[in-house]
Amino acid sequence: MKTLYRFALLLAFGLTVIGCKKAAYLTDDGLHTAEVNLSTYDYLAAHPAGMFDTLLLVIDHFKLKDEINKAKTFWAPSDYSVNRYYKQKEDSVKYVDENAQYSFDQFLNEIPVDSVRAYIYNDAPYDLETASTAYTTIKNAANVGGFVYHRQKQPKPLWSSGALYYLYYVKIRGEADQTSPDGTVTYKEDDQPDMRIFCQTTGIKTASGTTLNVLANTHTFIGDFVPRLLTGPKIVETGSTLTFTYDLSIKYDAAGYTGTTVDIMLPRLARFYGVESGAIPALVGKDITYYAVQPDGSLNANSTANAPGHWFDTKGQTCSWGTDARIVSELATSTMTFNILQYPGQTTVGSTYTVRQSLVYKSKTKGDLNAVFVFNVKIK
Repeated sequence: MKTLYRFALLLAFGLTVIGCKKAAYLTDDGLHTAEVNLSTYDYLAAHPAGMFDTLLLVIDHFKLKDEINKAKTFWAPSDYSVNRYYKQKEDSVKYVDENAQYSFDQFLNEIPVDSVRAYIYNDAPYDLETASTAYTTIKNAANVGGFVYHRQKQPKPLWSSGALYYLYYVKIRGEADQTSPDGTVTYKEDDQPDMRIFCQTTGIKTASGTTLNVLANTHTFIGDFVPRLLTGPKIVETGSTLTFTYDLSIKYDAAGYTGTTVDIMLPRLARFYGVESGAIPALVGKDITYYAVQPDGSLNANSTANAPGHWFDTKGQTCSWGTDARIVSELATSTMTFNILQYPGQTTVGSTYTVRQSLVYKSKTKGDLNAVFVFNVKIK
């Protein structure tokens, strides 16, 4: 596909190319009140670096051209964002079979259209000028809740005597973060930070009446909002055991290894272990051992999926990939997140599968400290 080939070339060159030769009205951060003599769709299509070519494939697939043009606000992800989510989906397939093929058409067919509409707003224009330092709730075309926007004050730059603000598009996770006029953003220790997406460009006014805000290239299209767990776990600490219990929902999939991603609450885990949060990833596989917890409470340190990770059967017992497998949970140690996926076609709608894993830290002063992670996975 010509468009995808050009996109691959862009990735090969990296962000440096775009940073060196910036298109008009597509510069880094700040307020832009540019009015362009093109519709929203045509403006995206006309970008000289083809920065939205893959996004337009998604828009065309769902026949959303008119909706994009009529939108009051469109928070536009770049091709880098779309490709990042495609790569996540492809990797989930190749986790099981490294020779498996995952086409872009498959990717398009698996995207829920309402996930795309979560970037479209029909009620009002939103940009840096309309934003407050506090969260402002906004309602997207998909009626998917939990989205807000705000501007955050930045440290005073040397080149400006005035205040500098950046615009953020935000998906609230758990309890909303606390924002203050001075730019400070805080969240509770036992809560997840909100998914805050920086806007690299704001306030482009298109001829079709849309305010266009371009999201940072580091954003993962859909993946930053839909697959991640949006509510915190129940946490119970008893002696040398700390238990995190998560209630998850996964849409049944007969063809793909699909699921969700769960963040480990590192500040809470670090306090339990008595170590610094940043030290934990390097300890996994050394002073911290990753186990599957069997239904009888015994621990299994042998990975049955991509290490470290385990496949589980209907009873929550570890098993190998194959006819008995239902749910897999694998730990990405670089980000300290669990990737929890279903075996395609082998789960049952309405069923809940409970799987347990643990991270046991051998403390020199407190002995073995066991952090248990319980995932109740409901198939809907």
